[in-house]
Amino acid sequence: MNKFLLISLCAITSVLAYAQEDAKYLAGAVPEVDGKVIFFKSIPVKNPISDDDLFNIMDKWANDNYGSNLNKDLDNRVLLSNPEEKDIACQGEKFLVFKKSAFVLDQAKMVYQLILDIDGGKCNATARYIKYEYSDSKTPLSAEEMITDKIALNKKGDKLNRYYDKFRRQTVDSINSIFNSIDKYLNGTVTTGVVSSAVPASVGVPDRQENISPALATATNALAEVSIPGFKKVDTGKIPASLQGSKALILSGSLSSPSVVPASWGGVTSLMERPVALSNVNTAQYATGAIDNAGTYTISFYTEVYADALKEFENTKGNINDKIKASGLTPVIGPSGAPVFTEAWMVIECKKAGVMPSSDPKAASDKTYLGEILNVWIK
Repeated sequence: MNKFLLISLCAITSVLAYAQEDAKYLAGAVPEVDGKVIFFKSIPVKNPISDDDLFNIMDKWANDNYGSNLNKDLDNRVLLSNPEEKDIACQGEKFLVFKKSAFVLDQAKMVYQLILDIDGGKCNATARYIKYEYSDSKTPLSAEEMITDKIALNKKGDKLNRYYDKFRRQTVDSINSIFNSIDKYLNGTVTTGVVSSAVPASVGVPDRQENISPALATATNALAEVSIPGFKKVDTGKIPASLQGSKALILSGSLSSPSVVPASWGGVTSLMERPVALSNVNTAQYATGAIDNAGTYTISFYTEVYADALKEFENTKGNINDKIKASGLTPVIGPSGAPVFTEAWMVIECKKAGVMPSSDPKAASDKTYLGEILNVWIK
């Protein structure tokens, strides 16, 4: 065979193979719901199994894969494990390595949230809130501005655009790898296809009220009509980012039998489309039984004027009512039913959503409490 003909055939074969490989990354490879990138896959279990048993199995999978940081550069953690609702939420991080050589390392850190919902013998897996930390940008880049059809495909939709192609390929492969890992864990093999392009409405981005139970929705609407004297209600977005690590008090219980626990503020995240407050408590120093058993609690912040008053609660000994009296602070009941001190400058009312161990090895005795934010009040 003519040498040049052989070279031409090899080149054509290579191009065809590359085109076929690229085909799975073209239109529909990245599902969108209301403009948000959301990957979804429903994974049925071949053998009959109760939802309780399936939840326990997936809870173990989540803790095995996200419960501990094997790589100190990645912050993987289980955010929520709710056996009653059969929901598990994980925060995931992964390095996407685009090019690696002795002289070049081109990579991005992909951050995402993985939701596992157990229902009817199936594990419904959703990956969302995908962002990239990349050297080309000082701020995280969202999936919506990096891998959607509009951004990553040419006008005809038959080719990937340069620069964005590497993000799209590796994201699709990474999410499929996660979903396939769940499938193999449950069934011993991959029983379903790639990520579904038809995302059920239930995993879309509906209004917050559609995502909560009727009882909680009714309670939330009722609470909106009540306020804390001297405070005004604001949006969650008004919570200052500069508060990270600030001292706070967590109050739960009732006026006659309150609980006050010092904490540090961990910030706000989003979980199942709901704003969630993170509070860190040193459980080796402070008893948290009251918080663990509470349905709602408040997180309150104070100016330096009340520094001495707050010290009263750092002492773990003594009667709590005596401490409150000595502090000079004034407890009242907030709309959520949990107590709060009126001297605070900001109060966050929460519905307890879960608890997880601290991801900081230096704070092994700490626990992070997750509370769905019901109201935010400031003076």
